Amino acid sequence: MKGIMVVKPGKMEWMEMKKPTITRDDQVLVRIQATGICGSDVHVFHGTNPYASYPRVLGHEASGIVEETGCGVHDLRKGDGVVFEPITYCGSCYACRTGHHNVCRNLKVLGCSVDGTFREYAVVPRSQVYRFDTSKMSFVQAAVCEPYTIGLQATSRGDVRKGDLVLVHGAGPIGLILCNVAKSKGAKVIVSEPNEKRLAWAPKFGADWSINPTKEDLHAVINEISEGEGVNVVFEAAGVPALIQDAVEILSPAGRFVPMTFGKQLIPIDFKAINAKELTISGSRHQYQKFPIVVDYLPHHLKEVDMLVTHVFQANEFEKAFATLADKDSGARKVVLTF
Repeated sequence: MKGIMVVKPGKMEWMEMKKPTITRDDQVLVRIQATGICGSDVHVFHGTNPYASYPRVLGHEASGIVEETGCGVHDLRKGDGVVFEPITYCGSCYACRTGHHNVCRNLKVLGCSVDGTFREYAVVPRSQVYRFDTSKMSFVQAAVCEPYTIGLQATSRGDVRKGDLVLVHGAGPIGLILCNVAKSKGAKVIVSEPNEKRLAWAPKFGADWSINPTKEDLHAVINEISEGEGVNVVFEAAGVPALIQDAVEILSPAGRFVPMTFGKQLIPIDFKAINAKELTISGSRHQYQKFPIVVDYLPHHLKEVDMLVTHVFQANEFEKAFATLADKDSGARKVVLTF
């Protein structure tokens, strides 16, 4: 079979690989149909993902067709459409025992610490795939399930409630998904994004206010909208460290902040403000138990999914696909590879 391998940071190749086979009763062999390119794939390729090991087959946003099942798998059949959960966990460490399997101390992640879905076939445990109705979603659409679980996890961590005023920094794919999911929970959403092309898409994903902070005073806008109270939830999905300290300032009392990006440097935070307003800062990594929800949710939001997926390439065109994603003038939001 063919696949895409990062041989070492900065070197990615389309190559022949050994087709995986089922070796345990609980495993499933899946023929990959579509797999999205995530920002984390780009980081692994560049060597900037702290959790990656090499050589590595990238990819974790994927859908496919069940080709074969182990003798212990009785609820999937050949031909079923499935989406992949990227993570596996031990189930016994403190994080797992307390319902935080997504931060298991022995966490393994497709496309990062184990080989992922940028290949024609993959073998995974039954617990790592979820069946979806192929009459309701195409394989390309279904590949967006995983990014939506990230949005659902983050909004759960931020405890987004009906009537909340939510600020999303960044109108990239994750920012737009956060906006869409928060809106579906009944929140009012402000999206802040300096790139006008990206910002223009925010209303289509449910944003009530779309702000370019280089042209408008974001603090003044928030002050006016909230009548001086501040926003209730902030999501930092722009990758700008300064916005973390800023979030503490613009949050209302009892507000919640979810930083979505990794920073290389330490960032000072005003703990006096955190305590005075009793703010909650919640990390968010991967997801836990969100796939069943998203598999039901996504067929009702295909208009947004189709706007999110801007480019589809055959897998052997991966170099063009990565270049398109990196090109700020390409208009790319979500780029998907197909086999």
